Amino acid sequence: MNERGAYQKKAQNIENVHARLNFLINGIKAPLSVEKAVYSKLAGQRTFASLNLPKLKITPLSLNTLKKLADELFVDQDGNGNKGFAYLNTLRLQLILSLSEAAARRTVEVKTGRAASKTDGLTAQLAASEAQSIKRLKAYLSLYQNINGLIKSGSLQTEARERLYRILENHHAAFSNLLEPNNESIIGVKFTVPKLHEARKPK
Repeated sequence: MNERGAYQKKAQNIENVHARLNFLINGIKAPLSVEKAVYSKLAGQRTFASLNLPKLKITPLSLNTLKKLADELFVDQDGNGNKGFAYLNTLRLQLILSLSEAAARRTVEVKTGRAASKTDGLTAQLAASEAQSIKRLKAYLSLYQNINGLIKSGSLQTEARERLYRILENHHAAFSNLLEPNNESIIGVKFTVPKLHEARKPK
């Protein structure tokens, strides 16, 4: 390779190393932007040197070339006293940690979202069940009140009224616990059992 070719190659390699630096810094800031296919390439120094992301102007380098250029380019120490390849390698490790933390947060968010969705579904089912129960209770009370009205009216014979009364009385004894005051307030209907003298002594 002639001198001009060697100069161009080194310039490309320098651009490659700077691109890796930008990739690491941006990845640490926004780990979710890093493609999952890249994760394995960050596991070691050699795999990081073989990283190939043409869109980011990152192409494979030998580890020795990467170390040599990083030592030439990054001569200023960072806040932890790292410089050269040590600085670049520290950023690689920080990115791995950022990706791990982001994955953990995402897992928690997914689980939380699933739990919230499940809770919403159960709440909706409960609301639908309660609404259906109220409709059934209203239908029952409507029938009950109609029978009650027949007992109190003078249109039926005494024997028939008394038989209806006993049916309602027995039914009330068996199922009155279903007609709590709270249910009455919800459906807006006052539940009453016909009085014995009203049932047995028609006017």
